[in-house]
Amino acid sequence: MKRSALAVALSLPLLLTVAPPVRAGVLSLSIVSGITDLTGGTEIPDPVGQESLSGSTLTQLGTPLVFDPEMDALTSLTVRVTNTSSAAVLFPEFLPGVSVLSGINSIPGYSSKLNVGAGGAAGKTGLPGADGAISRTVLDTAYDLVVEGTPGTISNGGAGAAGTAVAENWIALQGASGDALTAYLAGKTLNPGEWVDIPGFATITAFHRSIDDARMAFGFDLPTFSSGGISVTTGAWSGSCSGPHIEVPPPVTPPSDVPEPASVSLLLGGLALGATRRGLSRSRQKSRQDVAGE
Repeated sequence: MKRSALAVALSLPLLLTVAPPVRAGVLSLSIVSGITDLTGGTEIPDPVGQESLSGSTLTQLGTPLVFDPEMDALTSLTVRVTNTSSAAVLFPEFLPGVSVLSGINSIPGYSSKLNVGAGGAAGKTGLPGADGAISRTVLDTAYDLVVEGTPGTISNGGAGAAGTAVAENWIALQGASGDALTAYLAGKTLNPGEWVDIPGFATITAFHRSIDDARMAFGFDLPTFSSGGISVTTGAWSGSCSGPHIEVPPPVTPPSDVPEPASVSLLLGGLALGATRRGLSRSRQKSRQDVAGE
């Protein structure tokens, strides 16, 4: 039975108002600079797919294992953002700030402590972005752990910050703000398989491990956002420092131009012997001259 022209005309506006299905984009994160794994490698992917800094991430926290960072200065992590989906991802002009995670466990007598500082959401044109959240736990330590997030700007979100300190062991992180990300991502399209490196995506602002058993966990991700009809989810990266904590090796004494003690002794001995022989030679020569003069 054919539909009447009137029915078709009435249904046309309804068809025009139905939104197209939202496609999904997926980004993965890996560290390419700032810390090394247990084999000394500087590129550290996340071997376990994790959705975000909540739910499944927290149960899978702790892989891969990495070396303790040397904290003479802030440890800035360069992170590679890769499009692992089949859809091209267009980043919006205004971006959220990065979320971060810190945690400490396996200390005898203490339960696990975990903190997640969510990155602030980006605002719309003319509206301020949200500040990054701050999450902090300090327990039985004389150290005053400073944890600072980043406020949102006119349109970009602020960075999250998280810190955990238990029994003189501590770790703290700060994510990159939306402002810091815009130079690398705003308006950029990542086709499937393409990637971009972002220096300072996350920063370890404090780290100290005084107990070998202490497991120091950290992680980060970019909050979910929508752009160009695509809902984009970023898999969280998380790792931990475990086992004997890494002590800073003693400085290597540079080689000296001065001869070794044994060589110095031989040198001085040789010089003294030469001087003695020259003195004897001059004495004998003078004796001959005296005899000849007589």
